[in-house]
Amino acid sequence: MMGTFVRDDSMLIWRISILSSVRIATRGMVFVFCLILGVASATNAADDSYIAGYAAAVLEHEFNVPGAIVQVHEGVVVLIATSLGKADRQKVIAALGKIPGVVRTEVREDAEPPAVPGVRPREGIQQELPKPESKFLPRDLLVAPFHADPHWPHFSMASRQVSLGQEPRNSGSASFGETFALYRNAAPFDGQWEIAVQAGVFSLFNMSAPSGSLDLVNADYIAGLLTSYRTGAFSGFFRLHHQSSHLGDEFILNSRAPIDRINLSFEELDLKLSYELTSWFRVYGGGGMLVGRDPKNLKRGTSQAGAELTSPWTLWDGKVRPVAYADFQANERSNWKVASSVMAGLQFENARIGDRRLQVLAEYFGGPSPNGQFYTQNTEWFGLGIHLYY
Repeated sequence: MMGTFVRDDSMLIWRISILSSVRIATRGMVFVFCLILGVASATNAADDSYIAGYAAAVLEHEFNVPGAIVQVHEGVVVLIATSLGKADRQKVIAALGKIPGVVRTEVREDAEPPAVPGVRPREGIQQELPKPESKFLPRDLLVAPFHADPHWPHFSMASRQVSLGQEPRNSGSASFGETFALYRNAAPFDGQWEIAVQAGVFSLFNMSAPSGSLDLVNADYIAGLLTSYRTGAFSGFFRLHHQSSHLGDEFILNSRAPIDRINLSFEELDLKLSYELTSWFRVYGGGGMLVGRDPKNLKRGTSQAGAELTSPWTLWDGKVRPVAYADFQANERSNWKVASSVMAGLQFENARIGDRRLQVLAEYFGGPSPNGQFYTQNTEWFGLGIHLYY
């Protein structure tokens, strides 16, 4: 399963070039996050669809009006009076006026809503999707991210204190990646389907390296193709994705003991399903199988399940929302030992880059390591990180 590491000049040059690219990209990501923190307070990218979803959640959870008709056009919120029930209109107007991006709020008596873009609120974490239509490069995703999945492509950086395993005790992680929807169209049962691509790099660094620099320990490369489906609160995807893992050159050169490098690389087919039990709580799960493997004796079966809580209440006049995520994975290659990833913290509603919100999350991980080269080792850590998510 393991081959003894032999230094080869051409392979070493190839590895150094790749890892240098990762290091440059990671430093660029650090700069981006510094920029985010500097302009977060001035960022207010709330568009009409975001305002509509936000207003629907406020009406449902603060005024117990789950069926209100909410429409938004250029920041103007329009409510139909008959759909508000017995809710105090003045309090409703005052509450919705605090939503970032709202210009004003109007309550109309019209039995039929005016012809402006809008949504009807429904149960579900994601806001209401537009009416099904054939569209290239749609803005959002049919399946929300699995936030606590250690290998879900997104932009992040974190500091970790490792208490178990071979990873450095004082570790830093950095990831960059994204999921892009390429095409979307209508599907049976009043649903929609889309095809999307995923790509990401997940890097682990030694923050207390003897060299005094941030030595790269491991880098995992992810690329995948997904086809997704959603109807109401139910969604899911079928995916083919590739992962390859590489040890850092500094880690190899500075190791006191000989390194048994694992040439870990595989392709996986997996099916994951998600259901939004309420507007603030969802569960997901599924399984998969490795269809290409290196080493060849890598066992095939994979499984995953999780739960996510997005608070219906906000803090500091709607600026911050508490969130909590949990992800559990058990894979045959690790003898079905469960890897637990738990994250909780704050989502900053106004700190956005496009459709991505800034989150500050405390994290815990325990179980077989998600860092490719160390998958045979158990690890445990606590950490604190900054993340950008849909």
